[in-house]
Amino acid sequence: MKVTEIEVLDTDLSGRDGMQSWRIVLARVHTDEGITGLGEAAMAYGTGAPAVGPMILSLGERFVLGADPFHTDSIWETMLRRSLWAEAGGSVIFAAMSAIETALWDIKGRALGQPVHRLLGSATPAPLRCYASQLDLGWGENGRSLGSAEQYLDVATRVRAAGYDCVKVNPIKSDEEGKRATGRHGLFTPKQRDFIRKRMEAVREGLGSGADIIVELNSMTSTAAALQVAELVQDLGVIFIEEPTHPTSDHAHLKMSRRSPVPLATGERLYTRWGFLPYLEAGAVDMIQPDVCITGGIGEAYRIAHLAHTFDVGVQAHVCGSPLATAIALQFEASIPNFVIHEHHAMALRPANRELFEEELQPTAGKFEVPTKPGFGMTLRREAEAAMSKVSVKLSDK
Repeated sequence: MKVTEIEVLDTDLSGRDGMQSWRIVLARVHTDEGITGLGEAAMAYGTGAPAVGPMILSLGERFVLGADPFHTDSIWETMLRRSLWAEAGGSVIFAAMSAIETALWDIKGRALGQPVHRLLGSATPAPLRCYASQLDLGWGENGRSLGSAEQYLDVATRVRAAGYDCVKVNPIKSDEEGKRATGRHGLFTPKQRDFIRKRMEAVREGLGSGADIIVELNSMTSTAAALQVAELVQDLGVIFIEEPTHPTSDHAHLKMSRRSPVPLATGERLYTRWGFLPYLEAGAVDMIQPDVCITGGIGEAYRIAHLAHTFDVGVQAHVCGSPLATAIALQFEASIPNFVIHEHHAMALRPANRELFEEELQPTAGKFEVPTKPGFGMTLRREAEAAMSKVSVKLSDK
């Protein structure tokens, strides 16, 4: 079997269903045996998505066309070493590598009639515990950023009633009107600290007892400000603070971890085992959150998870993309020994996102069944594909 064509499928859903910025970029790899695979680049939000499509095509044309799709590690190593720039790092190049590599795993699973987690040597686990992620963006089909403490109380109450026993919330991103807040890198004033505390108390009240909270700071804060938040929430059943400071500074995280009364998590903006190693060696993080679709793909995420296992650190995949990204994360999490909890993002509820694929991937009462269809088991809807822009590179007949 060999790769004969690599397609990039791109759809911009920004502005729909409360998704301010949402652009999905997929890679579809074709083979000479008629088996195709789908992968995703984890750049749905922010402003990087337009750059990743051309990168997929460039890497694919030079290093993947004509290769055997079963040789995922060899292809990945070739892209890493021979591209020159990948060894220096960069989210765009690794998102592209991830999209290609995950598509190859999808092909392997489909060819062998097995889900990816079984190809990685793992039995299908019991349903995975998951948390409702980013309550501050609103929870439901039409999201809106929350403002008042009363809104935080309402959404936490609804999510708990749906069966979740863990949530994630950012109490500093928006102001009292729900608009994007600024000036979060300096110290919080007494008034700001009081408002943060009221929001978090409302979340705890809505959840009641017997549920955990993860606090998200999105790297908006300096170490000093993040410590202020940690001290404010330490008595509210917070199990982790995510991205408390600069996302690529192991030194800042180490400084934070030495003083924080709450465990720390990070990793969605890191890539490869080399990116995670300094945090693990320094003891600067208590849980890592690699995104399979940007950290290098299934194989590299698997290596990162086992690296973390040697440091006694758990793993929760970062998941914020299309339903395919959810499927990929579930297969990865089902295959590792140090899985902690699955992220079910608010964006996974938006109809425009859910309607991209035929399969409906939603948890039941806060737990996720791991799919057992071949590969990642996802089928792109014809209507969704028809609305996507597509460009490809093909293997020459010469």
